Amino acid sequence: MFSIDHDLHCHTHLSGCSNDPEQTPENLLAFATAHGYAAMAFTDHFWDAPAVPGSEGTYLDGCGLEHVSADLPLPDGGPVRLVFGCETELSSARVLGLAPEHCDRFGFIVIPPNHFHMTGFVRPAECATAERRAELLVSRLETVLGMSLPWEKVGIAHLNCGLMFADGDLGAVLRAVPEDRFRDAMRGFAERGAGIELNMASFDANRRRGVSPEDALRLFRFARDEGCRFYLASDAHHPAGLELVPGIASEIVDALDLDARHVYRLPEP
Repeated sequence: MFSIDHDLHCHTHLSGCSNDPEQTPENLLAFATAHGYAAMAFTDHFWDAPAVPGSEGTYLDGCGLEHVSADLPLPDGGPVRLVFGCETELSSARVLGLAPEHCDRFGFIVIPPNHFHMTGFVRPAECATAERRAELLVSRLETVLGMSLPWEKVGIAHLNCGLMFADGDLGAVLRAVPEDRFRDAMRGFAERGAGIELNMASFDANRRRGVSPEDALRLFRFARDEGCRFYLASDAHHPAGLELVPGIASEIVDALDLDARHVYRLPEP
């Protein structure tokens, strides 16, 4: 069985898009404990300024190391392994917002390749069509693949995120992703030991938006066939979002025909 026993991408109150006083490490731990989780990673939005310049004028401005570390030390998780992680960003200049010298500070590093709502900072304005955005997704994955990273603790986030085409046909973007290049990228991530994220917030939003199940699952089927391992994520910014992993993860796992062989596990500390 693919164990529904973890959530490796969730946000605390330190993420500006959360800013929810109830989204504390203690409350997140209480949820994880109540649901029998083995691991939970706190992955607040992070841009490593001033070590990596370039976030000025974005919602990542002010999300440096001191800010995301404000809740440290994390509480004793008991049977739940709590992990101090981050969700960093890849800019349109193909610069990653995490300085190499700070990688060791994090137990898990989430990289979203498709925050295309951030026009200019992530997506060039001219990438306006479904086809251009599909090409951009693959080329950004190829860029990440060429980086020197601690791959065993890297996760590639929400490949079917609605922010790829918030104002258009997301299914058209997912269908337009070139299979051969995407498979090559997924094979590379599998060989390096990175995890591929099953983001329940994205699956839930896709369903409510009317994206077909086949379109929503397409890229993950390719990743599975190329040997990738997967982890579960709520991407919760508020307490209600945490319910998505125990609520719908089994359905997604079954639809992808995943079992214990396909589970990504964090390396031992």
